[in-house]
Amino acid sequence: MPNFELRKQRLDLSRLHDECERNYQRLQKVPFDSAKMGSLAHLNFPQKPNAGLSIEVIEVTRYTSTLNIKADRAGPHWMPQIEIKARVYRDAKMLEVIEWCTDRTIPWDLSEEKGMQARDEKWQWNIFLSELLIYGLRHGSALAKA
Repeated sequence: MPNFELRKQRLDLSRLHDECERNYQRLQKVPFDSAKMGSLAHLNFPQKPNAGLSIEVIEVTRYTSTLNIKADRAGPHWMPQIEIKARVYRDAKMLEVIEWCTDRTIPWDLSEEKGMQARDEKWQWNIFLSELLIYGLRHGSALAKA
């Protein structure tokens, strides 16, 4: 595949939107109300007693909700807690990462001079959220609080 086609594929907005739509569908399988302020779901992992994935609604507006998603002790002991903020777009049925471990700079198209982030950083963060949700749904047992 020629270089220009690879670049186009990496920066494909429809691919990002598809992933956000799939993340929304995955979130719908978690037993909690994403439209209710303060709703909390916690997925415990039986094979890792101290590990878990928690999802909390921290902001609700007419068409969106903001979630704080924490993966605690999900990886090796030296790895810090992963914290992701994601926005639920209820009308568009999408879930998109808006902040990654307190880093809010998630540009869609980066030039080489702007830093060390990859050109497809936003897509990578949404893929990582996909993997967290898939792992939590497959291996976790859910506890929900309204």
